[in-house]
Amino acid sequence: LFRSDTLNDGDPRHSTDIGIVGLSKRIKENRARISSSHKGCQEINSALTTFLGRDELQFEVEEEGYVLMRGRKLADNLSEGERTAIGFVHFITNLKDQDFNPANGIVVVDDPVSSLDSNSIFQAFAFLKNSVKDAQQVFLMTHNFDFLQLLMNWIRNSRQKHGYYMIKNAYSASGERAASIDALDKLLEKHESEYHYLFKRLYTFEDDGTLESVYDVPNIARKVLDTFLMFRVPSSETNYLKLESLKPYCDPNKLTAIYKFTNDQSHITGKGFDPSLVGETQKNVKYLLEMIQAVFPEHYKILVESIGQ
Repeated sequence: LFRSDTLNDGDPRHSTDIGIVGLSKRIKENRARISSSHKGCQEINSALTTFLGRDELQFEVEEEGYVLMRGRKLADNLSEGERTAIGFVHFITNLKDQDFNPANGIVVVDDPVSSLDSNSIFQAFAFLKNSVKDAQQVFLMTHNFDFLQLLMNWIRNSRQKHGYYMIKNAYSASGERAASIDALDKLLEKHESEYHYLFKRLYTFEDDGTLESVYDVPNIARKVLDTFLMFRVPSSETNYLKLESLKPYCDPNKLTAIYKFTNDQSHITGKGFDPSLVGETQKNVKYLLEMIQAVFPEHYKILVESIGQ
């Protein structure tokens, strides 16, 4: 019999009288554990290299865990994109765990592409698509419209049963925020950009005098303005100079107000959103819509008609 007092720690696997059979079993278990760790490490590294397009970051097995290396040094100061990529690849790898059968399971993926650049979004989509395509049910949540488009195009072509939903936030009279699930707006489903939907948000906007009701409007207005000016005045000038070129069509004072509203209130300036400008929101949204109509009436008409589709 093999005896060792150093193994007597109360764990049945570490009995001081394990015998040849017990010792052989422990050796086999340890070899399997090491083999499994190396295999899992190799799978993660291979996926991470494909995902990032480089093999700079690699996991190495250490005892019963892993260490992340950047070249020959321990990796530190990971970017947000690298952190997201590692988390995403680890999740995808774990879907192959022998204790989980996707065909009989439910997979929930929450915003997998935050902090990723446009090239990595396509990689994330490819990994995700191939990993969950055989799952019984999949819930995919995202804030990224480009990623949403990739998902919807895939689902349409796969002809699988599906539904599209969006989370809406609303504020009560007491100022408490509540979220609800509603059907995805058809304008987001039918068009290749957010432009039609964001125009609808401005066209149908009505404030109730509270900060909460107008909080996201400057950002929406800024996106609509950027898109409109991008094709209407396709130059490398700033939005300020682009708006200046539209003075023959619009009141210069209104153009200045539009610029001030969309520029100052859609960025963090250090002082936050000025509550005194709540009353200005409805007026500036009206100015922006009037400007689009005056500069490009045919375009404006098509946008308005799309809202009723």
